Amino acid sequence: MIQLTKNDEIKIWSEVIYNPDNKLIQDISSDWISYRKIFMDKLAELFYKDIQRTKHLYISPFSFKKDFDKLSEEEKSVWYDYVLEIPKKLRSLNLFIRPYKDFCRTCLIPYNELEIMAQVDHENYFKKLISDKPASGFKKDAETVPAHFHDLPEKRKRFYIELNHLIPIELKKIGYEIMRIEEISEINEKVVLRLAKAIHSRYQHEVRKQKNGTKKGYHAFGFFNPGNSGSSEFPDFEDLPEEIKHSNLDNAYHIPTKLLSIGYVISHVQKGYKPIALRLNEEETETMARAEHIRWCWDKILNGWIYGNVKDSRKKTHPAIIPYEDLSESEKEKDRELVRLIPALLQDIDYEVCPVNPDRIKRLSYAIKPHGGIHKILDETREINEQIRKIVKFTPPIEEKVRIRNQKIEEAIKEIEGSYNYALHIQESFLPDDLYIRECFPDSFVFFKPKDIVSGDFYFFSKRDNKIIFAAADCTGHGIPGALLSTIGYGILDQAVNELKLTDPVKILQHLYSRVYRFLKFDTSISGLSDDMDIILCTLDIKTNTLAFAGVNTPLYHITDGKLIEYRPKNLKVELSENGEYLFTSEKIKLNIGNIIYLCSDGYADQFGGKSHKKYQSARFRDFLADIHKYPMPEQSERLYQEIEQWREENNEDQTDDIVIIGIRI
Repeated sequence: MIQLTKNDEIKIWSEVIYNPDNKLIQDISSDWISYRKIFMDKLAELFYKDIQRTKHLYISPFSFKKDFDKLSEEEKSVWYDYVLEIPKKLRSLNLFIRPYKDFCRTCLIPYNELEIMAQVDHENYFKKLISDKPASGFKKDAETVPAHFHDLPEKRKRFYIELNHLIPIELKKIGYEIMRIEEISEINEKVVLRLAKAIHSRYQHEVRKQKNGTKKGYHAFGFFNPGNSGSSEFPDFEDLPEEIKHSNLDNAYHIPTKLLSIGYVISHVQKGYKPIALRLNEEETETMARAEHIRWCWDKILNGWIYGNVKDSRKKTHPAIIPYEDLSESEKEKDRELVRLIPALLQDIDYEVCPVNPDRIKRLSYAIKPHGGIHKILDETREINEQIRKIVKFTPPIEEKVRIRNQKIEEAIKEIEGSYNYALHIQESFLPDDLYIRECFPDSFVFFKPKDIVSGDFYFFSKRDNKIIFAAADCTGHGIPGALLSTIGYGILDQAVNELKLTDPVKILQHLYSRVYRFLKFDTSISGLSDDMDIILCTLDIKTNTLAFAGVNTPLYHITDGKLIEYRPKNLKVELSENGEYLFTSEKIKLNIGNIIYLCSDGYADQFGGKSHKKYQSARFRDFLADIHKYPMPEQSERLYQEIEQWREENNEDQTDDIVIIGIRI
């Protein structure tokens, strides 16, 4: 067994417990002896017994001839070590645990994430197999096991998959549920209850319409099946059996989650307004159907069901407890039917949807990821090909030529998309991460939305002693060309601040532009191109709250006493003095606690949209900042995203420029 101190064990479990008020973690720390019996002893025993009960379904590397209490300490140690790995695996997938009250909500862990955890288990056990002293309890044929998970026989893979399937089940038995912060942040208990009642109400309405009863049961509209399908009496929601009521509630709890998977959050419709109905396209329907199937599987699993070739209510086996991709089309259609009802359910309770910032869903493996123009071209190419085939019937030779040509187009587009994605990896590696930005400014946000995967806009944060230097910059162009220029600009800016130790905005800009222009051999008369950069750069003295700033073509916005002040750029273009030095002018502001400052590129204001295909405009942008400044900073970022997406989608406009906005509350 891994030898750990009491404090090590407490730390491992505390890191995975979601407990905003910290009380539970304090209780665990003060009474670890009692909690250890639950998190270690009880869990280890539960895993062993449940695997022992179903060992005939797969090939296990362990022997299960003894009952758990008859195992030696060395044999038990394998299961204690496994339990200690659970918090690490959950945290790696951004999952947490918390005590549940009335019922255990279904966790959404996709099959690919189960495989990731299963691989970790196999790697750990394989290391023990080849160690000098293998753990007691291993089977004698264990030395023949392949080193890599994907080389394992299916039945041995299945052991590790089922072992991880048990994690939510065993945690439920000790009173805990698994959750993601992204998912629960959108859940309002009152809204969930209204949705659950709306689901049941729609079911009652649908069944009553069918004079001869229903054969659908409650799959398409929820979960309740009254048994006597010819009965005209159906209980109200409050009178449902607890298990069925909880299934309704679980479905309702995950409606916000399913909407989050396609980039939307729900919001209440203002009084006097009619809710806007969400129109789901095929990709959105499929994504939500996949999330619904994951939810359905876990609902079954948490209630004791397992995979089986046939459905058996007595043995609790079901053939549909498999990945969504492996379902038949008829089974997939059941999930699609359910998610297609969601827009109507929201209208029933006077709610509608708003687009959510992609940053909120980037960790959800089952969500639609934001696509750039390259991906859109690929989708449009496929759609055009389908339309042509419906109109024109090709001869076999022509059909083959079209197929080959289309394949080459798809390969070329995918190759370009791959290059963009790798460029994104490079750009993400040098841009400051969220944790560092929060260290600099705990109450802040960065709203960053590239036009095409990578961005010509960039942001910069660096902390030196009692000064924080930060900037928002907009390089000429977007996509790969803009990203190349932003990489050069960021590198030179980093050199000025972190190597040359410059903190004066004027000196930093002098170094930045002299190096950028020298590096690019800046001469528009020769190339006809203007590789340039607009920027707003600030230095905040955190001891005095004095902000020094300088900008080129970019303003600074400052909110104080509820009023927005715009500091227009003093440097409208980069100028040279007689001795060849770059000339810049800076300003200083004394900030007060609670003041807000905003830095941004022009991408937000220049976005086309609205009914008249016009730019959003700087004046509207300033007014919107003034309207939302009282909200918490993360919520301001959400509202900025929702505003520009609704503006853009009103006339189905593509994004026209990269966007970066930095908001900081002092």
